[in-house]
Amino acid sequence: MELIQQILIDSTSGGFWKFIGYWFLIFMILAIPSQVIIVAINRPLRHWSIRKRGYPPFHCDADGDFKKED
Repeated sequence: MELIQQILIDSTSGGFWKFIGYWFLIFMILAIPSQVIIVAINRPLRHWSIRKRGYPPFHCDADGDFKKED
């Protein structure tokens, strides 16, 4: 606990760029694993949905955009 308090004190009192650097590292430590988890869940679900319903749906063109009414 004392180590965490020391890191927080150093990051806030060490100047602006040190503060930004600490928050950037914290962001990267949290963002990369969360992105991997999201992709690992999203891709199989998307695969199953496309296999079940086909792609593109009838109301979309080949790019997945809505068809324009002529």
